[in-house]
Amino acid sequence: MRFALLLAPLLVLSGLAAQAQTYLAQQCVLFGEAQYRRLDGTIEKVAALEFPPPTIEKIDMKVGPQSVASALTLRGRLTYRNRGPLETQFVCLLDAADKPLFFYALPVPATRAAPTPFGRGPSGAPPPVATTALAPRPAQKPPEPPRQSLPATAIRLRGLVREVGGKLQFSPCDGAPMALEDRTPGQELGRALRALTASQEGRPMFVEFYGAREAGPGGGLGALEVRRAAVETAGCRERFDQREWIASGSEPSWRLEVTGRDMMLNVLGSPAPQRNAHGGLSRPGDGSVGYTALDDPGFSATFEERRCVDPLSGSLFAYTVEVRSEGRSYAGCAAHNPAMPAP
Repeated sequence: MRFALLLAPLLVLSGLAAQAQTYLAQQCVLFGEAQYRRLDGTIEKVAALEFPPPTIEKIDMKVGPQSVASALTLRGRLTYRNRGPLETQFVCLLDAADKPLFFYALPVPATRAAPTPFGRGPSGAPPPVATTALAPRPAQKPPEPPRQSLPATAIRLRGLVREVGGKLQFSPCDGAPMALEDRTPGQELGRALRALTASQEGRPMFVEFYGAREAGPGGGLGALEVRRAAVETAGCRERFDQREWIASGSEPSWRLEVTGRDMMLNVLGSPAPQRNAHGGLSRPGDGSVGYTALDDPGFSATFEERRCVDPLSGSLFAYTVEVRSEGRSYAGCAAHNPAMPAP
């Protein structure tokens, strides 16, 4: 009886804590839904799943000028108007008053075919081979570093990395410079910096990566997984707006843009861009995702999460793409809108 009396308050407190976290999860998905719908008009709803229940972790860090006090992790579902729903894991960063500041999706390794936003997909699958009339070289496929699980507190960051005095310095697109520790597999971030800047100290490189605060007093920021690296780019000035994908290739030079409704291919030398409405994102089941034009089945784009290096600029991307149009095939690299959940 005494044990039951002692246990009862603990159960009540546990229930209250669970209710509080569920309430925060609902606030976060409303915040996230508003953010995502501004980016993609085809998103109908973002909902939190009851199982597994949301978890919250107290943290003390800054993302640009914003002070983050806690991170809420939840399983959720994205519902689209023109495609099937997507279940993934979301992270909501909150301030000291439990007001949502950032809402984003984490990649889930269990749903991907072995090591990636550089190229995942079946490890034995070859990169797409281009067969245009000019026989362009396919984008280079660098070796895949082993992928590590990302902690719930991992944050998607964009900005400039440079080496200063033998150490890495990161300047977020919306914040002040800070020390950066390269914890990517095989120190991929540092290797990319040296390759793209020709080891010139102080020369900046634009990056997108997942990072987390280092533990311990005075801990800085650690880079966990590189998503994109380039020096010949608009960098922080780049705007995706309503576009979900931007892809490009060479020989001949071409560029593809995909929104939630249509896709547009512009090939150098063509009289006009090809623009068609698509039928929404499809998943063939081999780890890739694709789009096909509604009125022209011969116009399609297939994206694979596999590391890709542009053969001209040396820029590192998260995805390879194969575009088919008018009987030709174009192979290149692609970037996914960082404000949208990974496909």
